[in-house]
Amino acid sequence: MVEPCGEHAAAEVDTRSFCLDHFLSVSFQELQSRHERLRGQECDPAATAAFKESLAAWARQAEALVEDARFADQQSKAHLLEALLWVSQAGKSMRRSPRLATAVLVWLRREDSRRTWEEDTWTSTLSRHGAGFVCRHPVETGATVVLTRKDKGGRAAARVVYSRMDSEGRRQIGVELIDRDDFWD
Repeated sequence: MVEPCGEHAAAEVDTRSFCLDHFLSVSFQELQSRHERLRGQECDPAATAAFKESLAAWARQAEALVEDARFADQQSKAHLLEALLWVSQAGKSMRRSPRLATAVLVWLRREDSRRTWEEDTWTSTLSRHGAGFVCRHPVETGATVVLTRKDKGGRAAARVVYSRMDSEGRRQIGVELIDRDDFWD
């Protein structure tokens, strides 16, 4: 039994037992609040890692509840699946390393069976795991590009995580390095 509601325990989070309703309200609201606090702060890799561990533990509990016959009604499953979707997106939105506003000259290349292009550009921001660029060519989210540093000649593959126009009408793209995390030194 869970205090103070008297319902049977459905999940345990951080050594606290929750009935299904309180798992989906109280513990989920705590996750959301913690996420907002972390997003509003400077990147702290240790805090981010701890939060991602909490998200994973919460998700394991939610996944077990989805499979639990005691909670077979569609409304409960729908709420759990909706919460799991949020947890997945929240985990992806957390930065693994801080961003720096700096310009590094880069040769950017997109190889595609339909369209191959290349251009000289520069970073607007970079982090250990990726960078932001000004890009003259259209490129879709999920596409793979190749980066070559003009200063050191290093080469790395990257996945485009966003592509959008800025207020000055320039295309900004963000990439995540695929095959190395020491590209920017």
